[in-house]
Amino acid sequence: MDLYLTPDELMALTGYKTRHAATGWLDRNGWPYAAPARNGWPRVLRAYHDDRLSGLEVKSRAKKHQEPAWTVQ
Repeated sequence: MDLYLTPDELMALTGYKTRHAATGWLDRNGWPYAAPARNGWPRVLRAYHDDRLSGLEVKSRAKKHQEPAWTVQ
């Protein structure tokens, strides 16, 4: 099994048949994905998909932007 969902699996997940529409669905529903593969489809980790759909609590590995803690001395 591949590390990432296939385009057919992404279509089944999102209900959309185009890459652009599927990417929009992922964004709106908070699904993380990597930059598109050579075929132009976003890359969604199969493990994340399986965990999320099984009801497990999934934690995002993405680092949130933090402002530097500047202090005046």
